[in-house]
Amino acid sequence: MMLNKKKKIDQRILREVLSAARKERGLSHEALAEVVCLRKWHIKELEEADTFLTFYTMAIKIQAAKRVGSYLGLSESQFLSTNEAMGNGLSNVLDYKSSSF
Repeated sequence: MMLNKKKKIDQRILREVLSAARKERGLSHEALAEVVCLRKWHIKELEEADTFLTFYTMAIKIQAAKRVGSYLGLSESQFLSTNEAMGNGLSNVLDYKSSSF
């Protein structure tokens, strides 16, 4: 009997894209945190760290990034990279920088 193994998809937050989008809109860490119901240190961690020090799990951090990205008008493909399309993530950063709002 064969067991179906689920394929694990690792996601990585492209911090540079979230940071650039926030700055482009003239939002401080505090202002963005307030409108998306997070704390300033959560926003800073989304933009600056690959760890999840202020989040319980990486899955929760990914969900927070999705909330922030959505508020900033980004599609998930602009700020999330998966293990299949990961490369170095540079193409997502370049895609974001070349898109217009």
